[in-house]
Amino acid sequence: MANAQKKKLKIALVGYKLAEGGLERVFSSTSSIFHSLGFEVHVVVLEDQVEYAYDGKLVNFGNYSKYQKYIRLQKYLAQQKFDYVIDFRHRINPFMELVFTYFIYFKMKTIYTIHSNRLETYLTDKIRIAKILLKKAHNVVVVSTALKNKLAAEYHFDKAVVISNAFDNEKVDLTSLEVPLSFDYCIAVGRLHKLKQFDKLIESYRQSVLPEKGIHLVVLGKGKEERSLKTLIKDMQLEAFVHLVGFKENPYFYIKNAKFLMLSSLYEGFPMAILESLSLGRPVISFDCPTGPSEMIVDGENGFLVENQNFKALTSKMNTFAQDEVLYHKCRDKAKSSVSQFETKEVAKKWLQLLENEK
Repeated sequence: MANAQKKKLKIALVGYKLAEGGLERVFSSTSSIFHSLGFEVHVVVLEDQVEYAYDGKLVNFGNYSKYQKYIRLQKYLAQQKFDYVIDFRHRINPFMELVFTYFIYFKMKTIYTIHSNRLETYLTDKIRIAKILLKKAHNVVVVSTALKNKLAAEYHFDKAVVISNAFDNEKVDLTSLEVPLSFDYCIAVGRLHKLKQFDKLIESYRQSVLPEKGIHLVVLGKGKEERSLKTLIKDMQLEAFVHLVGFKENPYFYIKNAKFLMLSSLYEGFPMAILESLSLGRPVISFDCPTGPSEMIVDGENGFLVENQNFKALTSKMNTFAQDEVLYHKCRDKAKSSVSQFETKEVAKKWLQLLENEK
């Protein structure tokens, strides 16, 4: 801590927004980590959506036109003379990423972060452009070992540093103005987007014993799939049991009071929902996606890892938690301690080590 304060590193964290998703929650929590280390932190957003808490100076370019915001961003970064720029954006458009590389971030120590198994979301779908980004970046941080291995296998880039997402239990506010739900429930958290496969999750829930056991399904999040999911719930006559409660700035109240969390995504990187649930003492049932879940869940110890995309197996594990109280309580009791390595203080050490060694 004293080391960090002596160096007074000046850091710009750049992202699109501080709202809605897991990536944005990591963006938010990283600002708090750096602030706690004594860094001068500037939180730069390119869209005018700020719902998550942050630490440091907020710089919001969201009210400018597309071209103005990028010109202003370049001028701001150049004028402020940051020690590091750490990029939390999705990087999809090949042309724009060349603009960032050769204009906006030119001659700056830029660290790219990668948070998803779908590497093209962070490196574009053009191999040539991806290799330029990897070559020009000062460093690349990935959130799981599996992602580091994938980057090496697909792009022959083996210099990535693994720094997982973090969760700070001490900052969690479990008080809420919300009225506690009056029924037992399991929970799913995320954008209402096709990749989360909430429609198939709801079907799996319908086929389980949970409804007859009086265990409801609560889904936290908002997105373009909301209307179709509401129609599906109505068609399945599940309105009394499946609840879309929308986006919650503080989801922890709902997670802490759930029996367990479920994750049914097509792919992930290092899903915050799993880390948050386990940290709050709630076990998880998740697909064994190529990256992320297996680095937090120990099958049968703090939850279940289900064969990837096997929804019948997902239903079966729902039934297990509903029917086997001894196993459920075992997983619940071990949940919190199982993710101690992802506490904020541990992740902060890794960031500090990376930035101090590079300085």
